[in-house]
Parts: sequence; C-alpha cells; structure tokens
Amino acid sequence: MNPCQEFRPDPSSWILGLRGLPVTAVRHTGDPPRRVLALAAGAELTFDAAADLTHGSASAPGAVSVPAEQWAELVGATVLSAVAFTSGGLRVVFDSGHHLNVRGGDPELVVRVRKPGDFDWAYRGGIGVMTHHGADGP
Repeated sequence: MNPCQEFRPDPSSWILGLRGLPVTAVRHTGDPPRRVLALAAGAELTFDAAADLTHGSASAPGAVSVPAEQWAELVGATVLSAVAFTSGGLRVVFDSGHHLNVRGGDPELVVRVRKPGDFDWAYRGGIGVMTHHGADGP
C-alpha cells in the first residue's frame, strides 16, 4: 500500500503515515527553541518548546512528563500512531510508552511534520495545512 493511502482526512484532523517508523535522533535547536525528532525514511517532526512528552498512561493522572534532557530516550522507539489537527495540535504515540502532545490553538505556535515524497503538514500563524506529494496522494 502506498503510504499516502494512510491519510484519512476529516474536517479536523489527518492520520499521518508515520506508523512503523523508528526515531533516529532527537535534536534541540536555537532561537526560538525548537525540537526536531528525526525518523527513518527522512521524516521529521519539528515543533516549538510547548510540546509535552509523557511516559505511561496517555493522560492524567498517570502521565509522567519527561524532562527535555531525557528526550533522547525516544531514539529507537517506533511510531504507533500520529495525528495532526487543523488547530495545530499533534499527538504521537510510540511503542516505548511515550506520548508526544503539542497543544494547538496558539497563533504563535509553529509545528511541521514532513515525510519526503509523501506529505508535508505545517501549522503556522493559526492555520494548519496539509500538502500531499506524488501522484497517488488523495
């Protein structure tokens, strides 16, 4: 199956075709502070520091926030699901028990998820936009 066929856009979200991709690196960049999760196949998740990485249950009261200096624990973890929202929110679940959540709605928020040759999703200035690449995209 073409990875683009994994997209199931509805009016408020997209299921991203990242399932099964392992995290290969975690980088923190300068000003403004951004985090980049590099995945296999050249895919990347880039977001500002407003993201929250938890381990354990997906939500309170059992979720335990992971400090920024421990985000490298994600290297080797595999994406189980990834959903992007028109509001700028992003939710990614990993097989390691980690959950990445970026809360949308802030017009200053910058989030980008891309998988070369398949898609590029970006949220900037209060607008979430999906661009599909290739002839087999929806």
